[in-house]
Amino acid sequence: SHQRRSLQVLAMEMKNPMSGQALLDRVSEIPTVSLSALLRDVSAEMDVDASSESSSSSSINLLYEAVASIRHACLTVGFFYIKDHGVSDAVMQNAFDAIKKFFAQPTEEKRRLDATQSPLYRGYNAIEDGKHNCKRTEGYRDAKESFVIGMTEQHGSSPMHGANQWPEENDELKSAIEPYFEAVRKSARAVARGLAMAIDLPENYFLERLREPVAQMVMLRYQALHEVATNSEDKWLGCGPHTDCGFLTLLAQDSQGLDVFTGGEWVCAPSKPGHLLVNLGDMAAYWSEKASVKLKSTLHRVTNGSHARHSLVVFMNPDFEASMDIPDEHAGDSVERKSSGEYRSAGHYLLSRLGLMWLDDKS
Repeated sequence: SHQRRSLQVLAMEMKNPMSGQALLDRVSEIPTVSLSALLRDVSAEMDVDASSESSSSSSINLLYEAVASIRHACLTVGFFYIKDHGVSDAVMQNAFDAIKKFFAQPTEEKRRLDATQSPLYRGYNAIEDGKHNCKRTEGYRDAKESFVIGMTEQHGSSPMHGANQWPEENDELKSAIEPYFEAVRKSARAVARGLAMAIDLPENYFLERLREPVAQMVMLRYQALHEVATNSEDKWLGCGPHTDCGFLTLLAQDSQGLDVFTGGEWVCAPSKPGHLLVNLGDMAAYWSEKASVKLKSTLHRVTNGSHARHSLVVFMNPDFEASMDIPDEHAGDSVERKSSGEYRSAGHYLLSRLGLMWLDDKS
């Protein structure tokens, strides 16, 4: 049909001959992408009403715009904002309100959910603990506290799924955070759909590997500068320069403080009400080394300001046993492909990057 041929044209037009450096020279700010078309099943819509050519054409145009914007962002800065992402303002605000209330409690109360009580290190991490999924920067300490949850039930043998810790006396925190976590995972799937199309892979390539994702949500409170201890020789930083080790990261923040290193300088990634900020991790960059388009995992950091800063971070990673192989027909011809056996699965890639071991009968 005309509509399906339009999708094929889209794929051809995405093969931009412009070099990565030329694209990089054009980056002046972190772009914004609308997810409206990617949240809808455009192909299904076209099958249902093939007579509505103008409507389908509009959908194709919106899809093209989203995929082209994602491609440009992922080849250059590695970060982009998303709007029309399906996470309601109310759900996002409830999550922020709940986590602010949790962090406002006395330390001894928060310590009742200490992460050391969890086999998966989920729960509360105090500023004194210094273990917040960030690489330590020599001479600096992380000036933040965090609360971590992750995926629970799954049908495979993943060691990265398991129980979360929640307050026993009431379910206020859980009832606010779980809907947000679920909604952002749906947004992440839409991003993954667009990402596959942007790098010339089948539309469902990543979606088929996100059925039981290794997803984690980290809620953070970065201390205001006046709260930071000064009786130490160490310097304090919200989070030192680092790249994320996983696939996709989706962030909501209530104030600025995040900086992205692009174009040879640190660029502020301000808080935008109602938006989520997406960045690619090292897994995405590694994965794309086998494909025809190479993705960018970008250094970023957090600096503390005059006020406390809160953020809701969802790390979206593929199923533990998901294959990272790229079909030959979609692999790049100009690169030396890595052996498919280097990492048996996406989960084993993560464990390797985290310095963990998982032994089973396939190891």
